[in-house]
Amino acid sequence: MATNQLDLVGHLSDLKLRVDSYRFELQQTIEARRPATTQTINEERTRFRHIPLHDLIPEELVGQGSFADVYRGQWLSQHHQVAIKVIRVGQLSDEAKKNFIQEISTMHQMRFDNIITIFGACMEPNYHALVIEYMALGSLASLLQKSDIYPLSWSERWSIALQMVKGINYLHLSTPHPIIHRDIKSPNFLVGQSLKGFIIKVGDFGLAKIRQETVRQTNAAGGSALLTIGTLQWTAPELFKFSEKHTTASDVYALGVVFWELATRCIPYEHNDDAVISVGVMAQQRLDIPVDVPPDFASLIQKSWSHEPTQRPSCEELILHILVHESPRLTTSELESKDDKKKT
Repeated sequence: MATNQLDLVGHLSDLKLRVDSYRFELQQTIEARRPATTQTINEERTRFRHIPLHDLIPEELVGQGSFADVYRGQWLSQHHQVAIKVIRVGQLSDEAKKNFIQEISTMHQMRFDNIITIFGACMEPNYHALVIEYMALGSLASLLQKSDIYPLSWSERWSIALQMVKGINYLHLSTPHPIIHRDIKSPNFLVGQSLKGFIIKVGDFGLAKIRQETVRQTNAAGGSALLTIGTLQWTAPELFKFSEKHTTASDVYALGVVFWELATRCIPYEHNDDAVISVGVMAQQRLDIPVDVPPDFASLIQKSWSHEPTQRPSCEELILHILVHESPRLTTSELESKDDKKKT
């Protein structure tokens, strides 16, 4: 009985949101006919595609982050499966809305093979969501924990690393200003698959100001939220000083940790608390690289997480390193496995 009541409450809540969505769309249509507001509304609508809530059906919760929940769902009018990133933020002030629109419009313009596609956004009172490309295999972090299903060869790992760096390099080369990701980690690389292999795309970039707004609202409501400098395990040593800002070099450091995850299929600094991690990183202590990791891949990791930002390669240099050392050749253990299969 209690379960049925909860289902009914959820259904009524969803129904109210959809009715409110239709009402909001009607109000926007009426407002757009008034000369004083027509230009503002038209300018907003040309910067990215506005997708009303009533045109979206969230079906399954597939991820939760520090400031948003991600659902697999349907974009009804386009008959398209999408990911719906619902941002946990209430009513936006004019300034916060302006910042959000700017961030979304920048993300919407990003069109690159290794960058997640932003189809549009839903911006309605008390409901803000991004409608983005759905990647069926989920995050790289999830993939790496499924070694029984996805036994990655080293050639596949080189390919994944190359695609990761190409995506971040595209952001870093953006004009007129580089886009710094600020939160590079394995959960923020999304994975698909084609006949040619794994497809890797960069996600969760370009929303620094809306993250700050969610923290502000949480604190104002008496909650507890910290404005983090990235996720601790992937945070560059210079950022622990707090006076330092995120740079392309701090992004590269975080890539180094993801390369280590790719090589080991382990969770970085697992079972270590925040204090131990921060002190160790600042003392130039790094994660152990197993001896069975190919030397060229170990070198990729070590160069990327160099202690001094100036000693870290740029993404363009990382791409060259990978292209030089990437090889379709199998490792000795992989060759032995292949020979065993032939014998059977």
